Amino acid sequence: MRMLEKFPSVESLRRKRGAIAGFTAGVAVPLMLAGLLLVSFRGYGIMDDAPVPPQVYTSF
Repeated sequence: MRMLEKFPSVESLRRKRGAIAGFTAGVAVPLMLAGLLLVSFRGYGIMDDAPVPPQVYTSF
């Protein structure tokens, strides 16, 4: 029963919903902006393989 007392109540979560939304936005927005900048500069995402440049020399 002591464990259940440590969880926040519904009322306290309702009172702190602005802080929770601010924290979520503070984490999500910079990550999305960093991903957008990364893709716009590199041309591919984090999980994608880098494009292979064409071979400019001949095979001997």
